[in-house]
Amino acid sequence: MSIPESGPHFRIAAARRILYREGLDSQIGGHVSLRVADEDAFYVTPYQYFDESLPEHVMKMGFDLQVRVAGSLPPAAGANFHSSIYRARPDVNCVIHTHGFYQSVLSTTGRPFEVFYDYASLFLGDVAYWKDDLDLTPDDEGDLMAATLGERRVMLMGHHGALHVGDTLENAVVEAIVFELCCRYQVAAMQVGGTPLDERSAEAYRRAYLKYGFRQTMWDANYRRIRKSDPDLWATLG
Repeated sequence: MSIPESGPHFRIAAARRILYREGLDSQIGGHVSLRVADEDAFYVTPYQYFDESLPEHVMKMGFDLQVRVAGSLPPAAGANFHSSIYRARPDVNCVIHTHGFYQSVLSTTGRPFEVFYDYASLFLGDVAYWKDDLDLTPDDEGDLMAATLGERRVMLMGHHGALHVGDTLENAVVEAIVFELCCRYQVAAMQVGGTPLDERSAEAYRRAYLKYGFRQTMWDANYRRIRKSDPDLWATLG
């Protein structure tokens, strides 16, 4: 059966390939999920390296965490918070969790995410903070994570990584890439005594990036790049 390029299975696999090539692999952990329209369900990926993702690996899972349509690999644990966020946030259509290197390093410092680089203005006032509690049940953890995230788009997870939510897959992927890049700048700037950008200037940058379609343009550019770098993915289109 032919896999459509515009379908969720292909788009999720492409998203994970893009994240990998921008330094956001999570070994076999991490997830990319996408809400299923008009259903209490979401598409999600299994345990695997991001750069080996194929459409056939994507499965459909209900908000009750029961697999409705299996992929060719078994489901990964830890999808509970995706369900909780989709329930709590009707505006969210994509959830991404990665263990990016620099965001994970920054999360150990106890220092908040700040605008040390102009791209970081995209997240001005939009970052929540979470620390894993291994005594929580998966259900309690998911609901608490959703509550901690609130109406924000990013959650920095102490000694772990980060979580991103978005109205579209494309926006969430680009923001995950940019957030990791900005964490890299912040870690480096902190080492040399750099100071963050003032809030007025950061807000001006934020308005400009959102006005001129930065996220879609960056998605398009990365999508063009994986056409060349990942022929095994494009072969699935037949």
